[in-house]
Amino acid sequence: MPEKPWIILTLRRTGGTELTAALAQLSAFRTIEHEPFNPERKLGAITEGFAAHGDTTRLRAEIDTALRDTPNIKHCIEVLPIPVTQALIDAGQARGYHMILLTRRNEAKRIGSLLLAGATGAWGATDAARIYPKIISGAQKPHTIDLARLPHRVHADFAALGQTLTLLRNRGIAWDWQVFEEIYLSERSPAEQVVAIARRAGIVAQPDDTRLKVFSKSKGQNSTEIAAYVPNFAEALTRLETLCAA
Repeated sequence: MPEKPWIILTLRRTGGTELTAALAQLSAFRTIEHEPFNPERKLGAITEGFAAHGDTTRLRAEIDTALRDTPNIKHCIEVLPIPVTQALIDAGQARGYHMILLTRRNEAKRIGSLLLAGATGAWGATDAARIYPKIISGAQKPHTIDLARLPHRVHADFAALGQTLTLLRNRGIAWDWQVFEEIYLSERSPAEQVVAIARRAGIVAQPDDTRLKVFSKSKGQNSTEIAAYVPNFAEALTRLETLCAA
């Protein structure tokens, strides 16, 4: 099977940044900035323009132009309006992209991780290494989580996922559904999982490929150590476990 460019459709805190970086090392296609359609990023003007004009035909044409040289893309579906995701899926399908859907089985933990990042300002391992010691020492105080907003966050994310699945199914796209726990918490190494995912996009590689060394050595930000310092995180997680009951 010839190699294809890929689009990762995901939500925040699913390990998508690490998976994108690993697949980018193996791909013959260039990989554009993560979540490029977010405001203030490389293709953010397209999203901002759509917010102003509301023309879905124009939106699709502009996204199609952005995909002309088939860059690999990671896109968070719950961050932007669904018409942006729809236009990206349609343009990607027309240009022969391989579609990867990345979710997390434990939705309460995913949203909990998102809340911790928002409360502490640590959105990655580099931020955590700088910010966590300040919080632990008392030099910096994390924000309190807005518990009243939890139902909206849960429902909005589920809605975005449901809409995305509907778009993929209605277009007859054979997407590759990947799950955080099966990549990062499996008995198989993450590198083996990445190679298997890459193979379905027509990319030939082996788990011991030197291009995957950075991925195999990558470390999370160990959010659990900071959770106790966020005043109402435990209550937020308890509420999330009820709201996200699987």
